[in-house]
Amino acid sequence: MSKRPSPEAHVRPAAVVPRSWLIALTGLVVVPWLIVAGVYFGEAPLAPASHRAAITPTIGAEPGPWGSLTVTPIVISPPLEYVSTDDGPDGPPRWYFPGASPDQVQALLVSSGLEVSTAARIRATLRPEPRLAGVVASPDPEVVRALSPEARARVYGLLASVPYNAPQAHSYRFLGGSVDRWLDGTLMRPATRALVEPLMYRDGAVWHFADLGLVEAGLGDDEERRRLRKTLLRQSTVLVRLGVDAADEVGGLAEYWGRGGRKTDLRPLLESVAGAGPDGSIDVVHLLPAFARNFLYRYPKLTAADFDKPVIANCLWTALNFFEPHPDSRFLDVGHALETLKTDYYVVESGFQLGDVVAFLDAEGDLYHAAVYLADDLLLTKNGTSPMAPWLILPTEQVVDYYRSRAA
Repeated sequence: MSKRPSPEAHVRPAAVVPRSWLIALTGLVVVPWLIVAGVYFGEAPLAPASHRAAITPTIGAEPGPWGSLTVTPIVISPPLEYVSTDDGPDGPPRWYFPGASPDQVQALLVSSGLEVSTAARIRATLRPEPRLAGVVASPDPEVVRALSPEARARVYGLLASVPYNAPQAHSYRFLGGSVDRWLDGTLMRPATRALVEPLMYRDGAVWHFADLGLVEAGLGDDEERRRLRKTLLRQSTVLVRLGVDAADEVGGLAEYWGRGGRKTDLRPLLESVAGAGPDGSIDVVHLLPAFARNFLYRYPKLTAADFDKPVIANCLWTALNFFEPHPDSRFLDVGHALETLKTDYYVVESGFQLGDVVAFLDAEGDLYHAAVYLADDLLLTKNGTSPMAPWLILPTEQVVDYYRSRAA
């Protein structure tokens, strides 16, 4: 059921995709298991990708047919002009507990690490919530501020499973080793940071923040609110450089990076880097198709026409447009995108090549995220549909970590 075009041809690849992928993305669960779906433009299998839990400053990637790569972590954030505060500060905390009684909520809070007295104070604020056949709490802001990071992580992890708890379900998230990496070198005032930092909590390798309303209520300064949100929207990514030490490497590198009919175009550039001496290297962005060059490390620019589309640019749209000279807006339609995966792609589990679609499946085998394989364990990914979600390069394990609590 597959067709294999010649290496220089640029046509849409053929493949087969599991039937379970046809479930709509909006209903996907987020227990992450990594499965890989591949699209081949060539015949030869390549070495399987390696997986590292974290990237440290400027390290060498695993060598392979992609050549010798170095990886440097960076942090990016949207332009201040893109950050909106038109919605105003969030209201006071509201915690929704569907199908639960007051006794059950109190027991749940105590089992999550809250003191019995703290859980009792929250229980006293519970009111019936008919929409959920349960209850809603209105905890005192001071009680919320006083939660330990460990208790906050456990309680908010539970709240995040309920869509009504939007601050927790859609928390700000940052992949990094410390809060300092998220907050250092930003524009917000030290006094604002002092309000933010105690409210941050960690789930595995990911830092979260879900109490924007508590902080913004004390700012009273629209510009500082904008700087705060720009800080919270920061994202980890990496810069990747390819070293070309000798002219005899050019042929193999052009074969790998020129997939999709671009070998001839890339060869002169690679030859020039090879002639630059022992320190010759190039950012791999220059070796990627036009789509990736135009979008990597950038943020979507919305126009009035975007409001007539099913969704804003998302992970599937990104993955399926990687080799397209002009992005196909039909891939914004979930049904069309999934049907394309079903009919035009087939599954591979090793030998990944530039441009293969990496599909993340849950425990039931349903797709909840898609990315594009670049080299080693590096992916091009668009994490979410928000215009504040940029196109990034991330190690596979960090993409898994990012989606551990919810899907885009």
